[in-house]
Amino acid sequence: MIIKNINISKKITLFLFLISLLIGVLTFKDYGIAGDEDFHRAMGFYWLDYILNFTPFQNLKYEVGIKLSMLQYMDFQVITNSYGVIFDVPAALLEVLFKIDDPKNYFYFKHFLTFIIFFLGSVFFYKLLINRFSDDLIAMIGTLFFFISPRIYGNSFYNPKDIIFLSLVSIAIYYCFKLFDKISYKNFLIFALFSALATSQRIFGIFLPLSFLGFYLLSVLSKKEDISYFPGIIFFCISFFLFLISFWPYLWSDPIGNFLTAYNYFSHHTHLLTLKMLFNGEYVATSSVPYEYIITWITITTPALYLLLFIIGYFFIFKKFFLNFINVQEKSRDYDLWNNSREKKDLFIMLNFTVIIFYLILVDASMFTGWRHLYFTNIFIIYIATFTFHKTNLRLKKEILRKFFFGLTFFYLFFIAYKMFNLHPYQNIYFNSVFTTLVKNIHEKFEIDYWGLTGKKALENILNLEKNNNSVSVAVASYLPLDISKKLLNKNDRERIKIVGQDYLNADYIYTNFVSEVDKNYNDKYKIPTNFSKINTFISNNVVVYEVYKKNE
Repeated sequence: MIIKNINISKKITLFLFLISLLIGVLTFKDYGIAGDEDFHRAMGFYWLDYILNFTPFQNLKYEVGIKLSMLQYMDFQVITNSYGVIFDVPAALLEVLFKIDDPKNYFYFKHFLTFIIFFLGSVFFYKLLINRFSDDLIAMIGTLFFFISPRIYGNSFYNPKDIIFLSLVSIAIYYCFKLFDKISYKNFLIFALFSALATSQRIFGIFLPLSFLGFYLLSVLSKKEDISYFPGIIFFCISFFLFLISFWPYLWSDPIGNFLTAYNYFSHHTHLLTLKMLFNGEYVATSSVPYEYIITWITITTPALYLLLFIIGYFFIFKKFFLNFINVQEKSRDYDLWNNSREKKDLFIMLNFTVIIFYLILVDASMFTGWRHLYFTNIFIIYIATFTFHKTNLRLKKEILRKFFFGLTFFYLFFIAYKMFNLHPYQNIYFNSVFTTLVKNIHEKFEIDYWGLTGKKALENILNLEKNNNSVSVAVASYLPLDISKKLLNKNDRERIKIVGQDYLNADYIYTNFVSEVDKNYNDKYKIPTNFSKINTFISNNVVVYEVYKKNE
């Protein structure tokens, strides 16, 4: 009977993965374009051209050079200090090889690739949960939590930085768990590989090898014979740095110096220090966000059930760790801070989440546009939520209570999935129901469409109103430009639209999604002129997302 239930769970899980993949493949063209996708495309070609200097592929380099000459980009000596290119370079190469020339097509192609990598990351998250809980049904529930996370899911199509990093971290942690189970050179090599891939995408990935080494030292303190694994640790460190340098071209000329430069850049984002952003009704500097910034954004944009399960699970894991810590005695059991590998994995997840959040708060790191830079911590949040779900299921002795618990959970998952369906393709503006019930006029308190994804929809609506005109000028009362959204339109429509920035005098329409880099209370840079009247307000999830104004005749 048990074997039959396991087979059923595996078949249901496979079916859900296939459905998820199919939905993504069928809908990736529905999403708008993020404000910095053009920049990442340019960076991909810049570094691809650099890499090809060391190869004999001159014909390919010529084609890349043509693409590069058509791009407008910032000073790459500044921006590449922070951003890895482990995704952007292969995407640029595939664009050339597949001869994708239309702007709309190459951005949609990158959306497809981003989703596929996120999908693979979710598969490894499932494997990670199987590794820890040894229960197909629990792993399936946890993976549904992971996949049905509205903001994360929406970003899985157009966010070539944070979602790729999240996916690589998911894979790396799975192989870290494999190392916890069995120390071997093979596992050392694979974990080093994916840790390096993650770090080359975002420098924050350095926490993976550092936290693993920290746990190794804790093991040695209580189990002296683990010192025998030291040669493997050396092998891991060397492999990690060799992989990291190989995957990150910026490090080739000066590995240590450029790595430190990248770290400093990411910590402070010096080119953004003068920018303001709307947070809790006030405009705050990106260089000096309130201490509660990260926790607030996670709290208001994560489904309430996941948060509740996370808080309960975090308390119990921390309690277990604390009790083990205060009872540490010399020559006690093998692992003083954990009784078995399962507790070790739970502690690894809990401590990493805690250290990362407190580190960012204490060093006053530059933060902006919500918590997207920390989307990878959703792995920790969902893992701990799944831990609580698992423990609750074990403690419910009566079958009827278990069925009720599972039924309630599936009902909530259906509720969140339904909200995602209604929000589609703007899952990025999701706020949980508790927050939207308690807070009104959210667009006046928090940035909503900071990616600028609604630009495509607004331009299409304007074109429908101007079917008989061959030219229409649109201004932007927002920090985010509309030029990039224009690239997702058909060629004929692109030729009809003229984006005039803040030149309101020569505009027929004005679009605003309320995003501002200046304090609107003291700066009227984005003030709508009185000779324009509002003609359209887009509202989703009870949140005002954007408005369109037309010049009075």
